[in-house]
Amino acid sequence: MHKIKLLLLTLLLLISAVCLYADPLKTGSQVTVLPSPLYLDDSNKTLAEFLGEKYVVLFIWEMNNAALTEFYSAANLAIRNRDVANFIGIGIGPHDQLKRFPGAVRLGFPVNSDHRGAAKALFQRPGDPMPLAVLLDKNGVLLWRGRLQNLQAIINSCKEGKFDLQEQIRLEDFSAAVNAAISENKFEDALNLLAAEYANHPNNIDLLQMQMAMLLRLDRRDDAFALLHQAQQRAGDDYRYFEIEYKLIGELNLTDNLPDFFSRVKTVFAKKPNILIAFALAECQLPPEKLNLTFVLDLAAAGWQSGEFVSPEHRGLYALDYASILHSIGRNDLAIIIITQACEDLKDNATQLPRAQAALTYYTKMNEIAPTVTLPDLKK
Repeated sequence: MHKIKLLLLTLLLLISAVCLYADPLKTGSQVTVLPSPLYLDDSNKTLAEFLGEKYVVLFIWEMNNAALTEFYSAANLAIRNRDVANFIGIGIGPHDQLKRFPGAVRLGFPVNSDHRGAAKALFQRPGDPMPLAVLLDKNGVLLWRGRLQNLQAIINSCKEGKFDLQEQIRLEDFSAAVNAAISENKFEDALNLLAAEYANHPNNIDLLQMQMAMLLRLDRRDDAFALLHQAQQRAGDDYRYFEIEYKLIGELNLTDNLPDFFSRVKTVFAKKPNILIAFALAECQLPPEKLNLTFVLDLAAAGWQSGEFVSPEHRGLYALDYASILHSIGRNDLAIIIITQACEDLKDNATQLPRAQAALTYYTKMNEIAPTVTLPDLKK
């Protein structure tokens, strides 16, 4: 049960079962005022001053590292879209502290000061991120909200006349229904809702993971794996679906599943050595009691033998990782052969060539000294 709880974290990160605020605005609602009129320049402004001719983006943030990380992107987005959208920052916290927060007054657009966090309560739904980007149309109708990194695509769809407000409303209602079912421990109902939505959007990997989390919560492990395997067949060589299975096998400690899993990985990605070496390296990161070096070496060798490298440089980068694996198991003699090839393939890569040359020197020294090493008299 402990492992199942860990797996449910994936679901809870995607859709939250607990609403932080009682009544956040619904998509499609019209926003006419912001909770606070005060801005960091000590002026008072109304939302109406920003509406009328352009879209309005609200960038809601709190005084933490997450906001600092996104300030640069927010400023660039505002510049890139200045002809179509007015940006308003909304900082949550005391006015004087917000003014001293690094970068806040230099975002390049007005920043609203929201001491009580009322804007967060007004716009943030269960599962929404913080910082939060909110898009209003020129009349203040709430079109969309989500991660800042997704905002440009939404603005582009609006400019191209492709944005579907009714679909956004439908998705919000769907998420609310799933949230309600989970909060009431009606996991079968939540699963049915997710399955119906997934049937219409079979390429949505988030919906797949949500269903798997529900199936595991209902102790239907075999059904969860069967659903994932169907998705893998449909997705072809999309490594993400295999990555999900690999993590699931590890979390459930299903080591007996690994031979079949890695066999399928080798088949599906036979012409993608970069994927094979990635799984080999992931296996190398496991603690000693879980590490299976047979799988590591098999995957690394399969990728090398495939010869499916798009360029000598691509092969050289692969060789760097392959040689590192050989070194880690004490076969410096073989690592030297592979890393020598890497040096040749990376001869025009000013960044990676020194790394390959240093590795060659190191493996050579290790190989030369290893046979000369003897133990001292351990009885003295």
